[in-house]
Amino acid sequence: MIYQQLPPHPALAPYVKEYLLLHFDFTGLATIPTKLMPARPEHSLIFYPDEVFTKVHAERHQQFVIPHAVVQGQPLTHWQHHYPRRFKVVKVVFQLGGLYHLLGGLPLAELTDATLEAEAVLGSEISTLTQHLMNTAQYAEMINVVDTYLVQRFRRRAVRLEPIDKVSQLLQAPNQSFSLDYLAQQACLSYRQFERKFRDRTGVSPKLFARLVRFNKAQALKEKHPAHDWLTVALACGYADYQHLAKDFKQFAGVTPVTFLREEARAPEYVLHLR
Repeated sequence: MIYQQLPPHPALAPYVKEYLLLHFDFTGLATIPTKLMPARPEHSLIFYPDEVFTKVHAERHQQFVIPHAVVQGQPLTHWQHHYPRRFKVVKVVFQLGGLYHLLGGLPLAELTDATLEAEAVLGSEISTLTQHLMNTAQYAEMINVVDTYLVQRFRRRAVRLEPIDKVSQLLQAPNQSFSLDYLAQQACLSYRQFERKFRDRTGVSPKLFARLVRFNKAQALKEKHPAHDWLTVALACGYADYQHLAKDFKQFAGVTPVTFLREEARAPEYVLHLR
C-alpha cells in the first residue's frame, strides 16, 4: 500500500504540480473508512485502475459511481468518498493553467465543479492509457506511463506560456501572500484582463480561487502544527478572525473546523497508517 506525492518529469514542471499515488487495501478491516473531500484549489486528471468508487453528497441526496479515468475541473463542492475493498489512484495535479493548456486553450468554465469521463474530454488515447495502468503492478511504471503520455501531449500542443501562467502560480506559494492587483501587474495586464484570462484558465474568479487557497493553507497549517488553536491558524493564514475561517470550512467542507479534524482522523490513509 502507498500514499505518496511524486514530482512529474522535468519537462512537465510548468504544467504539472505533482502526482498523487494511492493504493489502499481494506481486506483486514471490518468496516471500510470513508473520506470527506472538501473543495480544493486544483484541476486534475485522475485514473482509478483498480475498482471504482462512489462519491456521495448526503445533503443533496446525490450519489455518483466514478469511472476509471476522469478530468476534474475546479472543485467547489464537498463529497464523501466510499471506497471498495481494494482501491488505487494515480492523480495528476496540474499547475494553475496546466489543464487549460492540455486542452488546447479551451476555457474551463464548463468544467467547474464537474467530474467528466476523461475519454470524452481527451480522446480515445485515455482508454489505452487506462488499460495500461490496469495491467501494471509496479508503482514506478505507472508514473512513467502517465509521464510519457503527458510529455507527448504537451509537445503536440506546442504550448506558449504567458506571464499570467507563471504569476498565477504565486497564488499558491506556501509561505507568501500576494494581492490580486499585484498579480495582475506582474502579469502585465489590467485587472479586468487578468480576471478574464484567469477565469479561462481556472473556470472561477481570482477572488474565489484565492479563498480556496487560503482555506487549503489553513488545513495544512493545522495539520503541521496541531497544537495551534484555530484562531492562531486563522490569523496566520490571513483571515480577519475565526468566524471567517469557520464560514469557509462550512462552504468548502460542509462542516466546522473541529468536525473536519475528526473526519480527517478517520480517513483511510490514517486508519491504514500511511500518513
